[in-house]
Amino acid sequence: MQAQIQLKAKVLVTTAGLGPEHVRPAHFTPVDDVGGAVREALAAAGPAATLCVLPQGPQTIPYIDVTA
Repeated sequence: MQAQIQLKAKVLVTTAGLGPEHVRPAHFTPVDDVGGAVREALAAAGPAATLCVLPQGPQTIPYIDVTA
């Protein structure tokens, strides 16, 4: 599942348990400043950009409510 996500999206990761040397080989982008990384990513993507935050990483299951 993670590989499918990474084919379509850049995945930024912040964690206290792993250093950049462990995050990069998994094809994630390590970040220290979440707020700064979000601002930078949204600015680079343009005004129509969307953002998904998964606080618990792969233990979170995102969904879109199409009835709203």
